[in-house]
Amino acid sequence: MLIKFNVQNYRSIKDECELSMVASRYYKEYEENNTFDTGIPDFPRLLKSVVIYGPNGTGKSTIMDAMKFLERFILNSAKNSQAEEKIDVSPFRLCSIARSEPSNFEISFIEDGTRYEYGLSVTTEKVLEEWLIAYPKGSPQKWFHRVWDQDSEDYAYKFSKSFAGGRLRQDWQRHTRPNSSFFSVAIQFNNEQLKPAFSWFQKRVAIMKPENLSSEFTAEECKDTDFKRKVIEFITSADIAVDDIQIKSRKFSDVDFPDNMPQSFREEIKKTFKDKEFHEVFFFRPDDTGAAVAFAFSEESNGTQGLFNFAGPWIDVTSHDLVLLVDELDSSLHPLIVHHLVDILHKQSSKAQIIFTTHDTTILSQKILRRDQIWLLKKNRKFASTLYPLSDFKIREGESVEKGYLSGRYGGIPFIRDVKFDGE
Repeated sequence: MLIKFNVQNYRSIKDECELSMVASRYYKEYEENNTFDTGIPDFPRLLKSVVIYGPNGTGKSTIMDAMKFLERFILNSAKNSQAEEKIDVSPFRLCSIARSEPSNFEISFIEDGTRYEYGLSVTTEKVLEEWLIAYPKGSPQKWFHRVWDQDSEDYAYKFSKSFAGGRLRQDWQRHTRPNSSFFSVAIQFNNEQLKPAFSWFQKRVAIMKPENLSSEFTAEECKDTDFKRKVIEFITSADIAVDDIQIKSRKFSDVDFPDNMPQSFREEIKKTFKDKEFHEVFFFRPDDTGAAVAFAFSEESNGTQGLFNFAGPWIDVTSHDLVLLVDELDSSLHPLIVHHLVDILHKQSSKAQIIFTTHDTTILSQKILRRDQIWLLKKNRKFASTLYPLSDFKIREGESVEKGYLSGRYGGIPFIRDVKFDGE
């Protein structure tokens, strides 16, 4: 469960931006469906979904990229980075001061009933600060805190008494390079205490772009009869007729390549993918006599193909209470399908969450989102991204949120100037 994510001085973001999944206690609308109880006593409810609006170039993708950077850094920096290798982080470049300052990230989440807060401050050269706070019994315990000391040109570490490891901590420190995460290193050395928090990044967070999805994941999962049933239910719930789905698996080595393909190229493909499979998908629908008729996946509309590609990941997200980040959810799906997906998530009893960006404003008129689920992104006069929730505004009773947004009342829309060409 994601609680909130903060980022500062990263790409188009200069000042700190906070995206919160905490449900406002001032709104009771759609509370039963759109929010859920965390199971932690006296902790606020969390939102199941958040949508981010903003013109092109305002930084919607940057929010997603910032979370993706943090996830990859925690999961991979200890095992994949080399000494002296640059950290793939970029500060806000349109400010001379910001260019020389670190990028900062902070995330709060819940895993296995325990709340965690992780913070990271990095430059392209090194980690300047890193810390983790856990709330295993409700009270905060700062398990570790790592800070770069400019005077000694070395790291200072502090550990709480509740942080396991004893003398092994010195080994973890020694093996932590300036360009890697101590969190990641301690996991590599089998720190059991950190595994639940690490597992959240490893197993709970899913980031995708719809246009990059293929049919392979859904097709592979459809080999399981129960999963296939869920996919069929998912597709038919969007008013698309499908009685059955069949998957045929083939190996690349058995593919009939075009006659005009060079022999060397054929052999290279077969060698590279010799043991790998791909799947052929067939949809079945009844004809006027009730006989089942097969339709190849390529015969289906782009919308149906996109929905099938999305079905597997979506079912996986809701079945395992994942946090899904989707950039431009409407890029390959019809707006009504997007509305349907969000509505399905809200009505399910899972604790899955989705954060998505879109240009489609019609979802604002569907009355399926609370004001604290709608976030807006704009750039200020210094071209830096600013993120804020619609709940910052006083919405009049009966006011059309979609019309209010499109009219510019809340900001977050492009300012279009008249362009005159020579001769006009």
